Amino acid sequence: MKIGEFARVCGISVSALRYYDEQGLLSPIYTDRFTGYRYYGKGQVEVCKKIGMLKAAGFSLAEIKSIIQASGDEAIREIFGRKRAALETVIQNLGETEKIILGADLMKQSESFKPVRENVKLPFENDEAVIGRWEIVTADDECPAPGSKNRQIFFLPGGEWYWCYSWTKGKFLYDDGVNAYACGYVTEHRGDSLYMDIVMKSYDYSESGKTENVTLRKLDGRRYTKKEIARRDSIDLPFEEDRRVLGRWTAFDFIRRREDFSAESSHCEKSELYFREIEFFANGGCVSLYGDEIISGDNMQTWTKGYVLRKWNSTACAYEIRTVNCRDFLIIEWKSGDYRWGGFDTDYYVFVRE
Repeated sequence: MKIGEFARVCGISVSALRYYDEQGLLSPIYTDRFTGYRYYGKGQVEVCKKIGMLKAAGFSLAEIKSIIQASGDEAIREIFGRKRAALETVIQNLGETEKIILGADLMKQSESFKPVRENVKLPFENDEAVIGRWEIVTADDECPAPGSKNRQIFFLPGGEWYWCYSWTKGKFLYDDGVNAYACGYVTEHRGDSLYMDIVMKSYDYSESGKTENVTLRKLDGRRYTKKEIARRDSIDLPFEEDRRVLGRWTAFDFIRRREDFSAESSHCEKSELYFREIEFFANGGCVSLYGDEIISGDNMQTWTKGYVLRKWNSTACAYEIRTVNCRDFLIIEWKSGDYRWGGFDTDYYVFVRE
């Protein structure tokens, strides 16, 4: 269900759900990169209600996050014990809430859904009128920033793919690695501007066949290239040694924010991690394994203290090393298409030293 419907079912505001997501308390099971819509599963209603109960018992959001991330009933009991000492006036409420929370696996927030994988490898047919830069003008309170952060979409010559998008005459093509859709479009002049209406398929389509209408307005007809519109970092940094980073690291976790890092447990299965390994050499060279693809050679990527310099896509990915319980963890910025073409903040991969 979309964020608005989920908010009504749970009896809280949409802004509160967005804040829960930002704080790592309750995240949607799927976010559509094009429309920006956030979708929640029915099973998350109970999680949301438990968060509300914890708030009513006097817990701060930081304390609630500690409970969610706690490993086992004993850790949860310790948190409740500290709260009792600080808030004697709410001891009865705490006791009732403790009974409900203990033993509940709050980490199991995700709910499976069946992705739709339509054929998006369609033969290209040109439509010269659509080539160029467009802005998304569809207004929706639940979707403040669809598409890229600046609400712009590019139709590249020849239907070239960039980020999640491509096109052929009459079809807007979308593939985010989970869902793939071929969405029909029509264009029409309204006043002095050319508009495009896209019958957009998304999460609701996979559930009920429902589509959304997304309207674009053409800004210009330049023949942009994929490389031209990509966000680029400065990668001309001098080499500085960092002996702590030398050696081979294997993937441990993928997180949205640095503060989500936990040395105790991973947010995802190891088989789900695309960036699998990285090895650093003393001369500034490094080798990475993405899926089954090996990236190596100084013409592709190098490193200097604090950064992995990915020359193949012009991104400087900052890293830091944290030592927890005698284990070294490497946290590296993951500058994907969301960062390069969407204008969004970076995600992070976490590695552990072999």
